[in-house]
Amino acid sequence: MKQLKKTVVVLSAALMSFAVFCGCSAASYEGFEFPETSRSELRPVSSDKYYTERNFDGIEPTAEKTVKQYTTQNGLCIIEKKSSYYEITLDYESGSYRDVGEAYAEAILHICPEYPGLLETYLYENIRGVFPAGSDYSAAIETVNSLKSSLDRNYQDEMEGFAEKISGGVHGVASDGVLAAEEAVLISMVPDALRPTACSVMSANGNKTADGHRIAARVLEWNLGSENQLSKFHCLVHFKNGSKSFTAVGLLGMFDILTAVNDNGVMTGELDVGSKYGAAFVVEGKTCYSYDLRKIMENCTSAKQAADFIAERTNLYTYNVNILVADDKDIFSVEAVVSEEDGKTTVRDSSTELLDGLTWSDPDYFCIINSFVTKGNADQITNNESNIVRWKKYERLFTSEPEKLTLTRFKELMTVEKIKDNPLVNFRSAGVVHLVVMDFASHKAQVLFSSDKDPDEIEWIDLGKMY
Repeated sequence: MKQLKKTVVVLSAALMSFAVFCGCSAASYEGFEFPETSRSELRPVSSDKYYTERNFDGIEPTAEKTVKQYTTQNGLCIIEKKSSYYEITLDYESGSYRDVGEAYAEAILHICPEYPGLLETYLYENIRGVFPAGSDYSAAIETVNSLKSSLDRNYQDEMEGFAEKISGGVHGVASDGVLAAEEAVLISMVPDALRPTACSVMSANGNKTADGHRIAARVLEWNLGSENQLSKFHCLVHFKNGSKSFTAVGLLGMFDILTAVNDNGVMTGELDVGSKYGAAFVVEGKTCYSYDLRKIMENCTSAKQAADFIAERTNLYTYNVNILVADDKDIFSVEAVVSEEDGKTTVRDSSTELLDGLTWSDPDYFCIINSFVTKGNADQITNNESNIVRWKKYERLFTSEPEKLTLTRFKELMTVEKIKDNPLVNFRSAGVVHLVVMDFASHKAQVLFSSDKDPDEIEWIDLGKMY
């Protein structure tokens, strides 16, 4: 653990210098060197205040027991309530997509009757960030209908079956404490219709891990809600559909993909990227990238195949976005560029040339944040404190490791930051919904879920085999 402490101290001093540097409106960071603590005149208040040594040696992740279970009469949906999440099996082999959607809603209403009310309050906290308070929300309905109609018929049937059942047949978009059918559909389109998120990815390939297999971390950050609503709805969903089967880490009642791994060992997730030049939000003729992630989960056998599929369809998306696609062998960030002003869609890998002024020191590690980083694409990193600090933090923390990473060590590095009362820009912030660590050696995943507990009290949850 001595190396971790040394890295943390250096990182703390470096970031304080970096915060000063960020305030200088510099066009890039070319030539800037992070100072070592022995040479820096800047003294951190206390590295122990913002960073902590963790030791997970011999500590197995918690395998939570089922405390409550409900199975629909037709068997199409099984929900097991755990202490901190729901484990769900949706059986598309034994019923239609519409039937599965209805069964999912039935099971939710039985096992979590407060769900509709809480989700409606959360939805309107997001809607009001896009539409003025007191509006009739007709634009929201148009957005829902347009995007839904662009999806494969199976996905539409699934949504409609779920929405009619969960809403009890109530229609309309109004902040009235009742989750209407249109609102139930919109909740599965937040990334495509409302956004935004602040996510990150860090991965080490087999050259840098003790067992020779990839380890990848996916950090999902969203607005958790004024009542911490999202923390009540963590779930692990098994989409059971023969050769199209996959498992997703997401949120109860939502069919779009946030983080997922299919039965071929392909992992995916999306990371929000805004338009540097204010590209207009266009719905007509567009579709949902979060449902294209469903397609790659159902149909792709390799990360390369999945990345190429996404890259061919980026002109159909509503927003610029980075798409994580990884397997044991490869990892890519599909820089899905919607507007020409922001550049050109690129399947970025470790050999891709980066923006002027941006560096990455070790190609065996791969990082994604909320900006394009390929040379020629819009630069929202070198002059953006949140993005550049996270990028440099990941680089400094991981590439300075003197030994090959074990899974335990990887998890220690991902949780080195303290969250509570920490004003620094962190890759694990108070807005983290989930932090999934995928171990491609064992095919297993572990996760940290947001909760009402102290976020600095770490408990890894064992999600079991993902493929």
